[in-house]
Amino acid sequence: MAGFMLWLSVVVDEACTQIWEAWGSGASVTSLRVSPAVYTAVAAARPAETARDYPLMLLGLPLVADRAVATYAPVVVRNDRKETPC
Repeated sequence: MAGFMLWLSVVVDEACTQIWEAWGSGASVTSLRVSPAVYTAVAAARPAETARDYPLMLLGLPLVADRAVATYAPVVVRNDRKETPC
């Protein structure tokens, strides 16, 4: 990744937008799929977590590296199932 600058603020902003949209429709969010470059950048910023083998998290969501996800287009995994009261 030499010579490659990653703007995590853009990733976070896009993820926040998707999270708000999910919540606005009544869905919950379960994880955040990101490009391997983003996953690596977050891991580098959190060496203590990775050293302890803790799950890598961003915005309170578990991160999942996914080669199909573009660098600045994270995918919020939603649970659209509506809970009905008894």
